[in-house]
Amino acid sequence: SSNEDDDDGGNAEELSFDPSYLLRFLGQGHNAEGASVLQLGGSDPDQLFLASKTVYEFNQLAQIHQQQSSSNNNNAPIFCDYTALNLNCGCPSPKVAGKGCFGAALMQDATLVQQLTSSMYHGSQGSIPITVKCRIGTDEGYQFTRDQYNARSDEEEYQSLKQFIETVASEGIVTDFQVHARIAVLGKNYSPADNRKVPPLRYYQVRRLAEEFPELNISLNGGVETLSGVKRELDECPELDGIMVGRGWMSNPWAFAMSDELLYSDGQQLADSTRPKNRMEVLQAYGQHADYEEERWDPVKIRRFITKAASQLFSGEPNAKRYRIALDEIAGLPKKLMKEDPKLMESQPPLSELILDAATKHLSEEVLYRTPKESYEKILYDEEQAEKRLLFVATGGNDAKQAEEKQSFIQEWQQTRKEDEMKESELNSM
Repeated sequence: SSNEDDDDGGNAEELSFDPSYLLRFLGQGHNAEGASVLQLGGSDPDQLFLASKTVYEFNQLAQIHQQQSSSNNNNAPIFCDYTALNLNCGCPSPKVAGKGCFGAALMQDATLVQQLTSSMYHGSQGSIPITVKCRIGTDEGYQFTRDQYNARSDEEEYQSLKQFIETVASEGIVTDFQVHARIAVLGKNYSPADNRKVPPLRYYQVRRLAEEFPELNISLNGGVETLSGVKRELDECPELDGIMVGRGWMSNPWAFAMSDELLYSDGQQLADSTRPKNRMEVLQAYGQHADYEEERWDPVKIRRFITKAASQLFSGEPNAKRYRIALDEIAGLPKKLMKEDPKLMESQPPLSELILDAATKHLSEEVLYRTPKESYEKILYDEEQAEKRLLFVATGGNDAKQAEEKQSFIQEWQQTRKEDEMKESELNSM
């Protein structure tokens, strides 16, 4: 990748390849993103060495561009600024763990994983932390069924996981593990979705790891989809260093806006200095990013990716679906207009304006300007009502007291639903 006569990894200012192609995959825009982890997948130490070396060189290039842009008052692009590299030892997809022989399949060869992480460490000149995402095990050695799995020894499963962690961490390179609290079923033709649902969650195995390896950073992953759920798991096991949330955050990112206050001792100060006050501010800031990206890249190719990132910002709110439909129409405009007449694109308003127009047209001011605290309180209320509904279904409400509580709850739920319908009706008539 760089000058091979340079023993220390090459001068990042003199790349021997054109980096513009890789910008599409590694580029992070024009502003530093802060903590940002790049996950790599593979089972070849040499390939992972080269991949990590490339990321290292791009990181160096980013620092050079930052210095140049500061001295020249110029907005030079940042190529990438990753703060950690992660090895995927958890993906159960047949294409990855089957034919690809990496992902979750790597859990069956801890020594190879140790070699791979060592290659990543040396490829990145020891300048970027190396982490591992894994599961609590695989179905190696038996045919998975729920009954067979439940009959297997918990202790045997834990000792196998413990041995994997000890082997990978033995060189002192990897000290950070994110552990999905399910096994990966590789012996059947399970889809990734099946592997997220069929094997049961065993949080106690990950908690035990955190308790027995205080010198390592152990984070729990799997099945935690809300901020209240994150807090509950951390309160239950203080030895855990973190909770990894994927789909829950992607489906409703604003629901995690109170993370700093709730999870960190100095979170209030951090939130006050960095966090937007409401979702309108988020959209305004995102609009600047969207316009910058469309200036650099072809809107026909990238607009749908840009609008998709903002599509779940109002999940669960009245008229959120109309907002998403409007974004979808905005995403298709460049392709449509280019077919009709390329000159029509020149008269179009900037993407930031289109996004804001979609939000203000379909969403109420109360929704747009609701603070993170107000939003979180509403989420907690909704979660409480959902738990009550489940409780009444489970108990059946047989005795007189339960029947009275059930009736009171139903009336409260009906009133809340009526108020929501009135709000939506008012929005629709605007």
